[in-house]
Amino acid sequence: MQITKKLRRSLATLLLSAGLVYPACAAVCPKGIGGCTSPGRCFLFVDADKNSLCDYTGRTGTTTGGTGTTQPSPPSDSAAAATTTSPPGTATSAVQGTTGTGISDIFHASSVMIGIFLFILITGVLYLGLRKGIMGVKVEKTGPALALSALFALGIALMASCIIGAGEIPGMVFALAYIGAGSLLTAYLWHEGAMSRRIIMALAALSTLTGFVFLSPIMPLEFIGLVNTVTGASALTAGVVLLCAVIVLAALVGRTFCGHLCPVGSLQELAWAVPGKKIDIRTKSIPEVVRLSVFVLTIVAALCLVDLMAFTGLYELFSLAISAVLVIALGLVLLSVVLYRPVCRLICPFGVIFSLFAQFSRFQLQRTKSCIGCRRCEKACPAHTAGADDAKRECYLCGRCTDTCPVRTALTYDR
Repeated sequence: MQITKKLRRSLATLLLSAGLVYPACAAVCPKGIGGCTSPGRCFLFVDADKNSLCDYTGRTGTTTGGTGTTQPSPPSDSAAAATTTSPPGTATSAVQGTTGTGISDIFHASSVMIGIFLFILITGVLYLGLRKGIMGVKVEKTGPALALSALFALGIALMASCIIGAGEIPGMVFALAYIGAGSLLTAYLWHEGAMSRRIIMALAALSTLTGFVFLSPIMPLEFIGLVNTVTGASALTAGVVLLCAVIVLAALVGRTFCGHLCPVGSLQELAWAVPGKKIDIRTKSIPEVVRLSVFVLTIVAALCLVDLMAFTGLYELFSLAISAVLVIALGLVLLSVVLYRPVCRLICPFGVIFSLFAQFSRFQLQRTKSCIGCRRCEKACPAHTAGADDAKRECYLCGRCTDTCPVRTALTYDR
């Protein structure tokens, strides 16, 4: 086992030197960022021992002795020694430390309060604007107008709180709130018929921006965390619990997360909207077979402590980090301009799981008796899932079918 660790560290050093891993070994952190300078921003961050070091795996959160075994540090003894042997000036330092902590706590509380204030304020402003149609979109019903206002206000307020908190408040916390509440709000808006292409594109821009601010979750990079948790190799985190909850939620509301809240999916949606010649894969089975193959390979690699998804460079893209794999991420974004959602449809291992649950989702877009059979929706759908008999497991709720339909009641998001 000792030799294995040395070999793993040696390989990590070589990869790091080559610029293939940023900034540390993937054997320590499933994202390849074991030397994270912003603990808590990671979606898989867990700190049970409260030492500001990630306890995601058994190889972190402790100090390493000369023999290579992990040895927990004794904070209580150190504190006691400092109290009894410190020079007179140390007392002042202790007071300053206590004061600093108090100020920090007040600052954190203030950032949360500012976020709540912004949420209420922005919700009210957007609500009035939507009801009067002064922003180019008019929503007649009170419920949908309030839900839509709350959805955008939620994202803006959470990003503001995250920035004000200066990384001290875990980005995971803000991501949890945005994903959890956002999934339900978008499902409600679809059910009420309040979603349009203009709103969807604005929401895509918002969700993409949250990816840069929260850095969490950046799918499909979280998949190895789910695999390691299932196999017992890693600690159970709030992020993994939320991932499971969102996946199960897909069985009820379809792929609202993939379509509107995932920053990777949202960025691809924006890229596809860029005018130009498009590549159309009309055989629906080809993308699914490719993605299933990647899914199997990713699991096998994860069991060997190798994160294939890290080589997509998506984390480097959203963290604005310069690395060799960043070129791959930029290439995927450019590919998204001509090919609809290549990461979601060809690479993302979560896509396999989400599609299985979405296949039998209780709420999904479907035709009603008002359909006149013009087939405009089928021609507009980039994923080719708008046919009367097509399964909706690959429906990303892009809204093109509903916007192009000449009969407003012909397509509904219902049971």
